[in-house]
Amino acid sequence: MGHISTLTGRVVLVTGEGEPAPAVTASLVARGARVAVAGAPVPRGSSVLALPFTPSDAAGPGRVVDTVVERLGRLDHVVNLVAGRPRTGPLMELDPLDLRETFQRDLVMPLSFVQRAYRRWMAAHGGSVVNVVAATGRGGARDATLAGLTELTESLAAELAPRVDVHTLIPSPSLDAAAHLVGLAEVLCDLLTHRMDPAQGPVLVLSAEPDCASRAA
Repeated sequence: MGHISTLTGRVVLVTGEGEPAPAVTASLVARGARVAVAGAPVPRGSSVLALPFTPSDAAGPGRVVDTVVERLGRLDHVVNLVAGRPRTGPLMELDPLDLRETFQRDLVMPLSFVQRAYRRWMAAHGGSVVNVVAATGRGGARDATLAGLTELTESLAAELAPRVDVHTLIPSPSLDAAAHLVGLAEVLCDLLTHRMDPAQGPVLVLSAEPDCASRAA
């Protein structure tokens, strides 16, 4: 990695929220992508297609994906920003309903977007999916979410290969928020434009090196 990746003419759907959302969107646009965003704010006057979405809306992913294909003509990549608002504290002090909300937002909805994107476009044309863990830190609920996301990613990568590449980017526990933002956009764009060595696996850890992601242990 470390080179400039081009996404000219490709359509990328960014879902979810979190601090990296503006930087990720700007990086994709700068590399020539046509970008649609669901669930995150978009600056006024931007060329980005902003689509309303809330995680509680079960029909939302289907509506969003259909709109992207109809208005932009294709859907090459899906970027799901997950765990942007991690629950902190021990699991024994967590309201189970809060954990259910977390799983709905960070596991169920990303899967729903992938399912719809695959059926509507990627099954016939190929593509890629990158789930981006959008915040650093540790905690019981967050760790449970990451464990589920890891298993989800590995299963989807096996099911959809070789037509669709599926990866998840997780920040190293030693990575602070500022360093995370610095390295994320470049690594993400590389994942969208270049096939990774299968030996690296679908779950990658973003380290303190700004342009380096390594296989999760």
